[in-house]
Amino acid sequence: TTFAVVAGAAGGDLAIEVVLILGISSVFADALSMGVGDALSTKAANQYALEERAREMWEMENNPEGEIQEMIEIFEGKGLSKEDATTAIMAMSKNKEFFVDLMMAFELELEVPSEDDNPYFDGLVTFCSFVCFGFVPLLGYVVLYSIDLGDDKVTILFIIACCLTALMLFVLGALKTMFTIQKWYAGGLEILFFGAMTAAVAYLIGLLVEEITGFGEGKDCRRM
Repeated sequence: TTFAVVAGAAGGDLAIEVVLILGISSVFADALSMGVGDALSTKAANQYALEERAREMWEMENNPEGEIQEMIEIFEGKGLSKEDATTAIMAMSKNKEFFVDLMMAFELELEVPSEDDNPYFDGLVTFCSFVCFGFVPLLGYVVLYSIDLGDDKVTILFIIACCLTALMLFVLGALKTMFTIQKWYAGGLEILFFGAMTAAVAYLIGLLVEEITGFGEGKDCRRM
């Protein structure tokens, strides 16, 4: 999203200062939004899972035969014979805590959160990650801002932003394949392609708005 802001500003022919203001504010605003959203959604999901576990525990304590029969039917549905399913479920039902967790996984398809699971820590990790990776497109603008690169300074900085962002998108896509069966280069190219498409749309919209409105023409917001 940060590079989309940079691309849109470049398409709109805005000044470097405007790119920095929009870019940096976008990084922290998006990071905060993503971090808070992650924390709240994780908290809600954990609360829901714990409430469902408490309900399953109550049912196990008050109607163990019915819960055991449900699990036997579920295991039969997964290909076990009735005899094997009954043997397995009866053995596992001797441990009530384990059996309730098993019901959560097979019956409700929910994962019980661990005791040390902290949704706000997850949100903080999301916030920090978004700031770190989101700041990449702005590195060239920040580092080279005070350096004289001639009349093509804005173009040079935008090209640097494009290269840094493309590299980071490819690396992120390649790293993603560590958790999938996708080839590393395919994952990298996939993320790079969609990122490039998003940036291209932002650039063209910025260019179109600038052409239609003439925003910034002859004003300080236009690139120097």
